[in-house]
Amino acid sequence: MTSRVEMVSVVIPTLNEAGNIAEALASIEKELAYPNEMIVVDGNSTDGTQEIAKDNNCRLIIQPKKGYGVALLTGMKRAKGDILVMIDGDGTYEAKHINLLIDTMIERNAEMCLASRMFGLAPHSMGLINYVGNRLITLCYDLLYGQYLTDTQSGFRAISRAAIEKVNFEEGDMAFAIEMLTKFAKKRFKMVEIGTVYKPRKYGKSKLRPFAAGRQIFNTIFKGLRD
Repeated sequence: MTSRVEMVSVVIPTLNEAGNIAEALASIEKELAYPNEMIVVDGNSTDGTQEIAKDNNCRLIIQPKKGYGVALLTGMKRAKGDILVMIDGDGTYEAKHINLLIDTMIERNAEMCLASRMFGLAPHSMGLINYVGNRLITLCYDLLYGQYLTDTQSGFRAISRAAIEKVNFEEGDMAFAIEMLTKFAKKRFKMVEIGTVYKPRKYGKSKLRPFAAGRQIFNTIFKGLRD
């Protein structure tokens, strides 16, 4: 991992986040100290999210079909930066840690740095089912892939473009975040973490279906061992 950063591409998936996206974008723009582009990948929102993104000088990409993983994969393919940062557009992640995320990846010569929510969960930010599921998924992944991560489901992460270009990802789905980790582990890429704060969303509801997502995630973990 080089210490020279020409550009950071921030990939922000959205679906009907009109109540949150403007504040989320403003926070990222305020905090990010590197030359950057902000890419909003939208799943055909109907509440004005796309118009807000355009008003905030973001590159707006309409993803070909709905899905969190589809959004991230679409954004990755269109990004120009040598470092990619993924962060949700619902304002739940602490944008003030974005530089620490990138700096830590560079300083520790890693291919990925994740912002672990386990070190700073605000009250009511994560439901019990999601919390327990996350702990089980992370424990399973760490044991099977020899890693020491604490939050495999974090949607706030920095990734080296050079590493991404060495991995073939399948069509993005709800398990895309863990697919990335399984494939990085198989490539023996270095992955590190920082702690971050995770906040409750101000407006709207999460689109995550925990049981359906959990089933896909575990399938992906075990499939990765066979590939």
